[in-house]
This record gives sequence, structure tokens and C-alpha cells, in this order.
Amino acid sequence: MTHHAVEAKTRRQVLQSLLGLVGIAGVGCQNRPQSAPAAVEQRPPKTSQPPEVPSCPICGMPVLAEESENRFEATVPNQPPVQLCSALCAVVYTDRRPEVTRLDVVDYQHRTLVPAMTAFHLYASKLDVRAAMPPLTAAFAVRADAEAIYKRHGGRILTWDELRRAIRQTDNYKTSP
Repeated sequence: MTHHAVEAKTRRQVLQSLLGLVGIAGVGCQNRPQSAPAAVEQRPPKTSQPPEVPSCPICGMPVLAEESENRFEATVPNQPPVQLCSALCAVVYTDRRPEVTRLDVVDYQHRTLVPAMTAFHLYASKLDVRAAMPPLTAAFAVRADAEAIYKRHGGRILTWDELRRAIRQTDNYKTSP
């Protein structure tokens, strides 16, 4: 369709709409009924729905992949990956679901998923970590990265098994849903 054809079609639609409005306004002013104007095709407005944000199956918090610095992803056979909002929810989930075959965590420095079982977890530090639930931890694929952050912010560098034991001793774990 050429540019002129589009302009002509648009003008025709505007004129039809105006004539329709004049016809409707005229009905209220006259006592005799008039025929209805030709209907103008109206398309519903385009609505773009935001992508669905997954929620943590343990606590129900939204798992915001772009914002969370302590997000976990669990793999269960024949199911899509499960997003978990924090170390606490990852421990609770894996304790309840022994069929989990893989657990990944976001590397704090590189923002990529790394195996949680082999990562180094900085626990109880003063590092400002964006996460949904305490205790806040930061994971690192490389021990030297964890040690560099530890020197500035303190805490403890733990393996996954050590982190699980530490979290299981917290009140948050004992009262988790």
C-alpha cells in the first residue's frame, strides 16, 4: 500500500467517524428516528503484558533475576528449572526435595550461574547483597574472589555443606513455611 493510499484511507476513516458523531448528536435533537451510521472498525489497543516474574516456591517472594545477587536455580528431572530467592529458600527446598539433581547460584561478581555445591559462599558478612530473604550470602565460583571480598567485608567463607548446616541452625530456617 502506498503512502498516498494510507493517507486516503486514514482521511476516509476520520470523515466516517465525524459523520457518525454528527449523526448521533442529531438523533438527540430530532424526534424522528434516523438510520445508524456505518460502523468504523475499531481494534482493541495493543497491550504488552510484562513477562511473568517467577515466585519462590518456598516463601512466595518474586524472584527478580536482574536484581537478585543471591538467586538460586534448582533442577528437578522432567521439569523446568525452579527459581529460589535466597540461600535460606534453597536449603529448605533441597531439604524437602531430594530429587533435585542440580543447584546453581548466581556468582556475585560475574552475575552468572555456577554450581552451588562447588561455589564458595560468603556468609554473615557486612557486604551489601541484594536478596529477598536473610541470611544474606554471596556466592563465588573462585575462592580468590570470595577471599578478596571477605578481606573488605568480613564474614565466613563456607562450602555448600557448611552453609546448609549454618542456615539450618537459624531461626529463619526453623520457622520457614
